[in-house]
Amino acid sequence: MTRTWERIIRDNRETILKRWHECGLDLFSGKMVPGTPLAEALADAMGMILDGFHDQGELCREGVMRLTRILAVHPFPPSKSLSLFRELRSILQDIGGIEGDGMFCAARIEEIVFESFDRFMEHRETIYQLKVEESRSKMHMQLRRTGS
Repeated sequence: MTRTWERIIRDNRETILKRWHECGLDLFSGKMVPGTPLAEALADAMGMILDGFHDQGELCREGVMRLTRILAVHPFPPSKSLSLFRELRSILQDIGGIEGDGMFCAARIEEIVFESFDRFMEHRETIYQLKVEESRSKMHMQLRRTGS
């Protein structure tokens, strides 16, 4: 990342995180408010993404994993869930203005979106597999009851 975007994120981290977190809470149609455990987990994951935004390291990947895990369990389509990154891009451009390398910022967010989509779909697949296993277990128990 250029030093400009590192500085912009570092100097405005709390403002960026607060605005981005509000966008995340808005996805849940007023069902989630700040201070709840899920809202705090959402804020922590978003904070990890911001803190690791510049280096593409483990911190950012872990934040993406946590954020997509939260989003995957809700019945949102992937496009709605991952729209949070479009919001992050808008917030960063709003705060950073024309200063810095905007192309780098856009490219980095695009990389994060692609990684997020992969993780989101992995989580959805896991949820589906758990539901299949639960259905099989229920069916097996019903067959045992009717057979005895």
